[in-house]
Amino acid sequence: MIYKFNIIERLFLGKDILPHPLLDSLNLVIAGRALQVAVKLRIFEILRPRSMNITTISKKARISANGALVLLDCLAAMGYVKKVDKKYGLTTRTRKFLLTSSDKRLGNIVLFSGMVFESLANLDEFIKRGGPKLENLDVFTKEQWGVFNEAMAEIAGLDVKEVVNNLPLSAGYKKLLDLGGSHGIHSIECCRKVPGLTAEVFDLEPTRSSAERTIRKNKMSKKVKFRSGDFLKDSLGNGYDVVLAFNVIHGLTESKNQKLAKRVFDSMNPGGIYVILDQIKEARGKSQLSQFIPATMGVMLFNQTGGRTYSFEEVEGWVKKVGFKKIEFKKLRSPGNGLIVGYKS
Repeated sequence: MIYKFNIIERLFLGKDILPHPLLDSLNLVIAGRALQVAVKLRIFEILRPRSMNITTISKKARISANGALVLLDCLAAMGYVKKVDKKYGLTTRTRKFLLTSSDKRLGNIVLFSGMVFESLANLDEFIKRGGPKLENLDVFTKEQWGVFNEAMAEIAGLDVKEVVNNLPLSAGYKKLLDLGGSHGIHSIECCRKVPGLTAEVFDLEPTRSSAERTIRKNKMSKKVKFRSGDFLKDSLGNGYDVVLAFNVIHGLTESKNQKLAKRVFDSMNPGGIYVILDQIKEARGKSQLSQFIPATMGVMLFNQTGGRTYSFEEVEGWVKKVGFKKIEFKKLRSPGNGLIVGYKS
């Protein structure tokens, strides 16, 4: 992300003297695509050991020297590589977020964004008719499911401890249901925090391998299980003290979210909590970044599934209507993201 501006640039940007439409529709789109291509071509992994010149980079990546030059210069302008004495090396930002060896890696997020980029080709048509003919997940290939699953795990890993520490988990809770939980990371952390808690991750079959691999890796197979199914059609079960719906509601229409809230309420024990984590419109007031993230996510989800992002007031209306009596909103450190907790009395 470009964020370093001189005094004149800040003034001109603020006064709309510099052409925002050009930057937003052309330069930022090109920059994002360049980053996607760099990850796909493993440019950052090639540069991990040391700085290299264009000739060496192009040979190792098996790309043209001219192509390597324009790509690396773009990455340098974005702050992902630095150029010193005609050699390109990695920045701290790249080592933190884009190397496979980093525990904060977001490389699969970047690859997933490439899939999103390609899917947006028909956005104008979907906007006209009110959504896509087929939900994006319905047409994922096996490879795309793999990227998607890893991307969702990377997102969860960024703030899982912050999220779980903000959950009002009671020591007496015994049973948790994680709707659309995919990787199972949040369920695992909840079970670590509450010793007597067990969890079931309920998601589509293509997410099974990701969830079960993560559960085994964390040695939580006795406490966290995976069940495949469609949470809008198949039985949820009953007797739950905690139900999680993390990054779920933005993929659903209002009517489907209302239906889900009712199904969740009916599956829960009195005293239980329904916890929604999502990009929430106006989560941090007038901050443009916190407005920008939910808004762009809303466009992406509308294009993929016909869903969108929602305000706290909209979500509060669904959960109150089905019987939850007390609704809380908790802001998270990540701009535009928040937790909504509904209590069943």
